[in-house]
Amino acid sequence: MPSIEMFFLLFFIGAATGSIASVIKIAPALIAIPALYFFLPVFNLSFELLMLPAIATCITAFIPAHLYAWIISMKKGEVDSQQLINFAPGIAMGGVIGAQILSLSSVFVFKIAFSLIALIAVTNVFFLARPEKIYVAQVGKIWNLPIGLIIGVLSLMAGNCGHALGCLLCSFKKVEAKLQQGTSNGFVVFASIAAMIGFIYPAQTFDHIGLSGFAGAVHLPSMIVLSCSHLFFYWLCHNRGNELDKSVLSISFVVFIAFSVLRLWIS
Repeated sequence: MPSIEMFFLLFFIGAATGSIASVIKIAPALIAIPALYFFLPVFNLSFELLMLPAIATCITAFIPAHLYAWIISMKKGEVDSQQLINFAPGIAMGGVIGAQILSLSSVFVFKIAFSLIALIAVTNVFFLARPEKIYVAQVGKIWNLPIGLIIGVLSLMAGNCGHALGCLLCSFKKVEAKLQQGTSNGFVVFASIAAMIGFIYPAQTFDHIGLSGFAGAVHLPSMIVLSCSHLFFYWLCHNRGNELDKSVLSISFVVFIAFSVLRLWIS
């Protein structure tokens, strides 16, 4: 079981990710994983040694909130079902493969992938509000599966659920603005559930460093605490916040991501 201090750390990470993701629609893992990178050394734990379980636990913990958001979008009819049919199979397969590759990867590879996804997430915040400025050549249906695979694999190698690349894909495919978030939520659900399977059966075992309560690479007690906190605050802040709140949170998120990437590379 997590110590009381670790319990509160996970609770506050879940509260922060849930409330922020609910208001400005960003991937919670982009906040949670850097936070763990910053604070695990306080508990005499090394992120380098616990990279796989930290990422696996975070991605698995956020599945209920992703599913909740997707169901709401489905009920409102704000999902482009055709794009889900086109790309979700590839994204799901990529999620499993990406989770397996992550269990074999080094921290250096993770840093490269995380930095790339962070850059895309920041780009989404600033530029996807003006989709009319994005021009993309149309590709045939034969490319749907490879594109989905790339999104799933790259997202999981970066410790991400696929939200950043999913949003980018929706913009490239000219999905209606009101359908983009729900469609991205669908991509995230498929990627996350597939990744959970890959994390439960990782390609390579890892050192539990004396901790118990693991299902594969997922630390179940930590996952439950993080998941409950994240889901509660996501629900609490759903459809709240005015435009000023969203602007302030978006700027704060970009600043946090910039310092997180910088900290990853200079440590």
